[in-house]
Amino acid sequence: MKQALLVVFLAFSSLALFGQSTPDGGSNPPIKISIYPNPATNYISVNKDENVREIAVFNLVGRKLKTFQRIEKDEHYDVSDLPNGMYLVQIIDNSNKIVTTQRISKR
Repeated sequence: MKQALLVVFLAFSSLALFGQSTPDGGSNPPIKISIYPNPATNYISVNKDENVREIAVFNLVGRKLKTFQRIEKDEHYDVSDLPNGMYLVQIIDNSNKIVTTQRISKR
């Protein structure tokens, strides 16, 4: 059941990302943002901060557990209070669109 929810969630996130188009009808190239370290222990970071407004951490059921704002490149965002397991991390841009959703492991 959890895997099915994860697949549906990732599918909708991918459609939101790749379904966007520019006013002239072209598509924007996807922004390459990664979340590290993976697996995480005490913190996560992002490799880019341009146009990133928010980082949201979800459990695999889809419940939002943490939100980080004021995103800066290579800054540490504390996840030490989360139990060990798998999480989905969404990066949201300044126009409130999902840039990427990545799965991370917390140990």
